[in-house]
Amino acid sequence: MTELFRDNGSPPPLPPQMIETWERRVGIHRSIIQPEPIRLSGPEGMRHYGQHVEVHTDDPDSFDSLMYVRQLSMIGTFCSLHTPLQVSRNPRLIDEQPSEDLVIGVHTLEGRHIIRQGSRDFAYGPGQLAFVSNASPYLERTFEINDPAGLVIPLELLGNQRRIAERARRPVASHTLLARATASFILQFASDTAVGVSEPDPDTEMAAIELVRAALGQLDYDNRQITDNALFVREAVSDLIERHHRDPSFTPNTIARYLHISRRQLYRHYEDTEDSLAARIADRRLKTACELLRTRPDLAVSEVARISGFPSSPTMRNRFRAELGLGPERVSRPCRRRERGVGILGPRVSDG
Repeated sequence: MTELFRDNGSPPPLPPQMIETWERRVGIHRSIIQPEPIRLSGPEGMRHYGQHVEVHTDDPDSFDSLMYVRQLSMIGTFCSLHTPLQVSRNPRLIDEQPSEDLVIGVHTLEGRHIIRQGSRDFAYGPGQLAFVSNASPYLERTFEINDPAGLVIPLELLGNQRRIAERARRPVASHTLLARATASFILQFASDTAVGVSEPDPDTEMAAIELVRAALGQLDYDNRQITDNALFVREAVSDLIERHHRDPSFTPNTIARYLHISRRQLYRHYEDTEDSLAARIADRRLKTACELLRTRPDLAVSEVARISGFPSSPTMRNRFRAELGLGPERVSRPCRRRERGVGILGPRVSDG
């Protein structure tokens, strides 16, 4: 790890367990190049945190951050984990350090996140797209540890959507289904490329740019037509299940509320599929439980059930027996469906 500006050997403010969870999410274990993260801490770390912006915190000595940054052929990607901070781009910086880039970010952690553009503050939650143009003033503040990932796209590549990207007084957290699908893609694409899991070609970069352009075009429009598109609904549902399946109260009704559509309208998009929405949620919880049982033998079955989102350990046991034909205590290798022969966690890597 490239660790900079750590003073007095003090313990890092970023909790090690949170760092480990973040590294798993961004895919460090899958990287083909094993990059070194950049670690910036303390007052000096704040001064070197980002180009073209100023960083402030309530306690500079406790500032701590980890990040991976990568420049592709046309765009930049990043993923980071940092303590609470305020990032600003003001008229003086715009004059002294001109930048014609649009920064698109998505985060997954809960907590207050505010972006000010023009004279308005906009709340920005997990899984929502945030657009900030370095050509316009803005102020962004997080109040808890945050894990943004995203893209840096030159404004000139946005074509006729550049006008929307540069507009100072517009919503920065779009709730359209297209925006949710784009956010899910950006989160995965930015992490994979920044840490070296994948090597995208220029066509893939252009596809990412086109998706951002489409999402920008939706910022000022109602989402009623989008809710009739099964592709976007299913993408949004997959993203919601991925982010919320560990919550035992998360159900198909919850999904409908998130998407601002009726339960009947939601189910209509899955009439031609084999698995129900409830089964998809249960399968995702089963996958999480399998991974925990294989990697965390110190956890009791009841704790695995709780962390995975099952309402109780008996419910988890029943799911294991129904899908895998064995109890959770017997899981020591990748979980496999008994009837379909489909690996829940994928193929097992031989120890030899």
